[in-house]
Amino acid sequence: MEEKAKKPLTAYSGNYRELFYTYDSDGKYDREVRLHDDSDKLFINQTWEVFDERIEEARRKVHAGKASPIVFYMEKDLLDPLSLSMQVGMSLLRVKRHLKPRIFRRLSEEILKRYADAFNISVEQLKNVD
Repeated sequence: MEEKAKKPLTAYSGNYRELFYTYDSDGKYDREVRLHDDSDKLFINQTWEVFDERIEEARRKVHAGKASPIVFYMEKDLLDPLSLSMQVGMSLLRVKRHLKPRIFRRLSEEILKRYADAFNISVEQLKNVD
């Protein structure tokens, strides 16, 4: 199974239209479509930098044996344990247990396949975080 294509998380650039809700002079909601200005772009770039740092921290924890690869892929796909539990059809408590490397190593191929499908990767990719 191919890994889904993702755009790089950093360096937000370009002119993207977005719908903004504002108040008009009468105090009623008004809709306005406009491009992001420089302050918006700065904020978005800083936000993606935080996500990149979290992903790298998750990668370090996996390589140090302090977390299972599921933690890395959750961060990479911007998921939390609750969202992941709904995607794989397991209880939240069970997913949280699988975040521990000792428990992850004992998971069956069937369970690993469910996680791999949720992340849109192969089981082999799930087991080996680069």
